[in-house]
Amino acid sequence: MSRLGREYLQVGQYTELIFPSYGVRFIAVNDGVDSLCESTNDFTPFRNLMNEFYAKDCSKKGRSVVRLKAETGARVSSRPRYGYMKDPADPKRHMVPDPETAPVVRYIFDLCVSGKGPAQIAKQLKKDKIPTPGYSYYQKHGVELTGVDITQPYNWSTNTVAGILEDETYLGHTINLKSTTLSFKNKKRIERPESEQLRFENTHEALISRQTWEIVQDIRKHKRRRANMAEQNIFSGLVYCLDCGGTMVLHRAHTMDAVKNNFMCSTYKKKGKEVCSGHYIREQELSAILLDDIRRVTHFARQNELRFAEHIRKKQGKEAQQEIAVLRKKIDTMQKRQAELTKLFKRLYEDSVLGRIPDEQYRILSQEYTTEQKEIQEQLPAMEVRLQELKDSSTNIARFIENAKRYKEIPELTAEILRIFIKRVEVGERAEKYSRTAPQEVRIYYRDIGLVDELPQSMTDSMAEEIPNEVA
Repeated sequence: MSRLGREYLQVGQYTELIFPSYGVRFIAVNDGVDSLCESTNDFTPFRNLMNEFYAKDCSKKGRSVVRLKAETGARVSSRPRYGYMKDPADPKRHMVPDPETAPVVRYIFDLCVSGKGPAQIAKQLKKDKIPTPGYSYYQKHGVELTGVDITQPYNWSTNTVAGILEDETYLGHTINLKSTTLSFKNKKRIERPESEQLRFENTHEALISRQTWEIVQDIRKHKRRRANMAEQNIFSGLVYCLDCGGTMVLHRAHTMDAVKNNFMCSTYKKKGKEVCSGHYIREQELSAILLDDIRRVTHFARQNELRFAEHIRKKQGKEAQQEIAVLRKKIDTMQKRQAELTKLFKRLYEDSVLGRIPDEQYRILSQEYTTEQKEIQEQLPAMEVRLQELKDSSTNIARFIENAKRYKEIPELTAEILRIFIKRVEVGERAEKYSRTAPQEVRIYYRDIGLVDELPQSMTDSMAEEIPNEVA
């Protein structure tokens, strides 16, 4: 009986309704059950129920074992993540980079940094005839995974690429208990909230750098529809209005000369001049401004590392300390409120059980508290990450200088250069309306070091003659 099934309702439906209606004789030798002998069926429903209890108990014990293993930081999945292989020295707990697939993972992240989205990356991988993760596993182990079509070995999907780009495993971290099933009966996978996941950092060798990860996640936050133009918008998610803070949208058209491509404030476009103005700037002008400033700042960073770092550190000092103080206060307030909400939930539940408050009031208050708690859980991690970034300012400056050394020559502005050096660009309105020659403020916030104003006069005087030779 247990081999037929451990869902007592379904088993009972088959043995008592479906089988008799089709004239099927059912015999379970070990259980002494024969559908032709009515007396042997008296205790069958109880057997089915006990079989289900046994299956539920096995599932409960299995989940407990998995959780205990997950809490130690060990890998709990049966297969290593794509890009890795089991460590020969410790195959059950540890994994190491796979020499065949690890370069593919790095290639995918590099393509994203260069400005390509998941759909374009999948198309490129198919063009390069790189086997999909499922087919790679089939080649190595001879096992066909569920949902994998081995007749199409290079058919990468957008979801597969997006999953790789959002997987912290490639940073060297282990995230356990990311998903679960609805029950031991229903095997549908559901994602756990981050608060219930177990996170262990630096458990294995990373395939990508922290900087590459941050750039890719920043790009992924500003997902965009694929443009029908030959060239994609390399500024997507980077350019904002200085006055209203809204994004600047790029206008292009097949009937318009490339020199006329321009950015305009999205708020002005949607809500009109009563809310904001156009902040019009041509794409070529913005590209020239950014390319010139990136060359200027990276040149100074290379020529005199210590003085450049000291200048940035002094500039960031006051601003960073103010932001750190504000963030700490907000984080403390949120953490205290989170603890208060836990106590309120407990008290509210007790009041409801004891009949001190009506059910409708319990429902309303419970919903309000749940919404507030969810907002805190969403905002708190981002604030903690930002606080850590501000504390690591020295490391960030050193990373910027290293990037400046890597890119000594920047002949043109590319998506990769933009993402590596630029965090945000804010465009102001021209001093004189409708004028194309009037001054226009453009603020450039660099990744890791923020806004770089005029460098000290002593630095600019000593190096002014060197810049043209280097960037020509």
